[in-house]
Amino acid sequence: MAVITIPALRHYEPSIKLKAESRQLVSDLRYAQQLTVTEQKTHYVEIDLIGKRYLVVKQENPSSPLKTVGLTEGINWQSVTGFDNNRVVFNSYGAVSQAGQIIIVNDQGNTYTINVKPSGYVQLQQ
Repeated sequence: MAVITIPALRHYEPSIKLKAESRQLVSDLRYAQQLTVTEQKTHYVEIDLIGKRYLVVKQENPSSPLKTVGLTEGINWQSVTGFDNNRVVFNSYGAVSQAGQIIIVNDQGNTYTINVKPSGYVQLQQ
């Protein structure tokens, strides 16, 4: 049984990693939003397309990110649209300065889409 199960799990591993990465990004977007509302200081999530990572940043101190998350091998940014300088910036009400969309893709071509609405609502779609 174990011999059959392990190869089958390896087939699903890229999809599981993609889902986990997408959920983590959604969680970190909500974290930046919550920090902005509670501290009344602007925070944002910056998508680094070249470095294959994203940063959670307090606008007052951009040189020292609160959190840096690198994408797992086999996971890439497919597109980031609608945000100035690839930054999802939250205001003191929890809304964003620009709405937009982030699409993450794995090596198998599977994607997850993260929509950020003007109100600050963050939605994950497969």
